[in-house]
Amino acid sequence: MWNIIGLAGVALLLVVMAMVGLGIWTYRDAKSRGLEAGMWTLIVVLVPSFIGLLLYFLIGRQQQQTLCPSCGSKTQQGKPYCSSCGAAMAQGGGSLTTSKNNSRKPLIFACTCVVLTFILMIFTLVASVYVQPGMFSSKNISIVQTETRIPGVWKLSFWYFNGEKSRAIVMKNGTPSALNVSAKVEKGTLEMGISVDGKEEKRISLNNIDSNYVWDLSNYSENSRVILHLYGDAAKGKVNMNWND
Repeated sequence: MWNIIGLAGVALLLVVMAMVGLGIWTYRDAKSRGLEAGMWTLIVVLVPSFIGLLLYFLIGRQQQQTLCPSCGSKTQQGKPYCSSCGAAMAQGGGSLTTSKNNSRKPLIFACTCVVLTFILMIFTLVASVYVQPGMFSSKNISIVQTETRIPGVWKLSFWYFNGEKSRAIVMKNGTPSALNVSAKVEKGTLEMGISVDGKEEKRISLNNIDSNYVWDLSNYSENSRVILHLYGDAAKGKVNMNWND
């Protein structure tokens, strides 16, 4: 039996190692370009979702600096005059960039750790479902789910669904005439039910419907409380329901 907590710990360690690698590379690269190495290192490491790294590539690395031959101050590369003393800058000279400090090994190491983290996360998820199914024995568990709820439409797709979901049909400005249902169930079982005023009227299986299923709603009054229910048992698939408002 897999130790899920242990796998999560390894994933966390890989994330830390990736941040360390990114920090080392950013510091060396920024310093070699005459930039504020400490500031850019903190931005890359602390700003989440690799946004800091993106900012460094788009902004920081475009501000490479050179040393003024007259006063020794740092000036953005390409400027004809020193921003401190006004002396003419020698074109093509004074660059702070050195090939030794531009080693990409820390960056490659960090990218490798990120890739390994994603692989480990997927492996942990699969192990949780198939090796330790007891973790998902509780109801209302959905994994990798997308859902659309707009007036007259209810769409769901899920990689794993175990439990129950519900949606109310608004019975106003005229009663919806029909409920149209289509579904594709790849694994597990999926059922749909409808309850009116707290009492279940009917329940059908969505595993074997070949085409759109139509449920007549014209008999329900405007004051009725109509609830749609989905019941999943380790189900994988998608459902599309729509009705006329």
